[in-house]
Amino acid sequence: MRKKYIKHPKVSIIIPVKDALDYLYKCLISLNKYTENYELIIVDNNSKKETGEFLDKLDWFDFTLIRNSENEGFAYACNQGVKAASCDYICFLNSDTILSENWLGKLMKGFKVVYGDEDIGIVGPTLNKSSTVCSPQVLKERKKEEKIVDQGYVNSIAESLSEKYELERVVGVVWIIKREVFEKIGVFDYKRYGIATWEDIDFMERIFFAGYKTCHVNASFVYHYGNKSTVEMGLDPTGIRAKNKPIYLRRKAELNKNNLYIENDVELGEVNRIKGLIPILMITWNRLKYTKKVIKAIIKNTDWPYKLYIWDNKSTDGTIDYLKDVKNKNIEIHYSENNVELVEPMNVFFERFKNYRYTAKVDNDTIVSKDWLKGLKEVADFLPFFVVQADHYLMLRYNITKNDEYYRNLVSIDFKGNKVYLALNGGGTGILIRRQVIDREVPEKKGSLGGWVHYQATMGKVWPSAFYTGVWADRLDQIATNKYKEPSDFPEYDEKIAKLRNPALIGAMGIHKSHFEEIRRITGNWLIS
Repeated sequence: MRKKYIKHPKVSIIIPVKDALDYLYKCLISLNKYTENYELIIVDNNSKKETGEFLDKLDWFDFTLIRNSENEGFAYACNQGVKAASCDYICFLNSDTILSENWLGKLMKGFKVVYGDEDIGIVGPTLNKSSTVCSPQVLKERKKEEKIVDQGYVNSIAESLSEKYELERVVGVVWIIKREVFEKIGVFDYKRYGIATWEDIDFMERIFFAGYKTCHVNASFVYHYGNKSTVEMGLDPTGIRAKNKPIYLRRKAELNKNNLYIENDVELGEVNRIKGLIPILMITWNRLKYTKKVIKAIIKNTDWPYKLYIWDNKSTDGTIDYLKDVKNKNIEIHYSENNVELVEPMNVFFERFKNYRYTAKVDNDTIVSKDWLKGLKEVADFLPFFVVQADHYLMLRYNITKNDEYYRNLVSIDFKGNKVYLALNGGGTGILIRRQVIDREVPEKKGSLGGWVHYQATMGKVWPSAFYTGVWADRLDQIATNKYKEPSDFPEYDEKIAKLRNPALIGAMGIHKSHFEEIRRITGNWLIS
């Protein structure tokens, strides 16, 4: 299970790319899984067709893609990223890296813990190999390391590192730099150093000259394969470093306050802002009248890139014929040979879209409102909840007559004129799910509609969920809080669902103070951490 996240200001992360696609893929997988509160900028330095096509199809998350028609070099690409970035902290990340849990949150602490924010200009993590204090000797001595590298291996190293902050030089594989530094000394000197090497050391010398310090954050670990793009380009990294070293030494000897600043004169060229696609799961078994209304509402009211993945559990009421007539490029339908209920479709769906930052789920009895997905995403982008659920008539095990009687017992946050209420789970419909939190299959468990609510509750101590009053969803089978339609529109369906639900979870059960005290303790601590 993922570790408790560390809050930090939003960071612009810039990844220059020149092929080495296998390594880029690993980098983006780990970035998506272990990074919160950031904007991503990828700069493609005229990669080959395979890498270009991958970037064209990349829709796991939101990012900005800058494309160069020629390979302008690493420093030029970094400067383009700076020009496109909107945050006060800017991270440069090599594309042949694997990140670890909380790497970014730990790094950001480095700006505060030594001498104060005004002194630290750059922070950097522990690396697996370098000639500096950033690589502990125990890591440098590992033999044939790349053969055993996977995400678990990287996380295990991160867990072994102590929390320590040292005023030391840091390696340009991963740097976070305050925006004010660029305002004082400018950007990387791409004209002097060409394709790559020594531009980072040059930049660090200028930082020192301007009075800033650099901090190595020992507990943050990033695995670096090293020189994968350079080698794939057919270049000799050792030869490039040897060629650029005397250029750097002359530059260092001449450095003074009058030649410190390097203007950011790069051109951005082709820039595309990508909105990450959000897959939506809907499981159908009969209830054709409801299904038609729900699909229509999703198509009409979803103002965000999406794919509606419908899993039909061998309906017998004409639903299958209706679905076969649905023609929409955003809809994908799976027809099950048997009614496998809820757990298998969810696990297939989560595996099918395992790389995506967010997924969603809408039952075929839930009418979503205009811009519902965008609204839920805004909340999830604001704080890393596991599940964010639209406000709707709740069906809880308490004798409540309206949602506020439940919500008032929860920790709340004001957001865009509405309320976000923190809980240990967020239900099963009209929800946005942080897919990257899911680290195992949803279990079969009677009493929580196949184990999904139970799964959320087990995750809740680390990744709470939330209800958001800024988005409303109508439940077609409910008329008010804790009240189903009587008589039911679909009694056969309700009878089947009742077998998956523990009756003790529904009904006139009193609200226990101790229960809410526990929720408030967990979610309140999580909020202020």
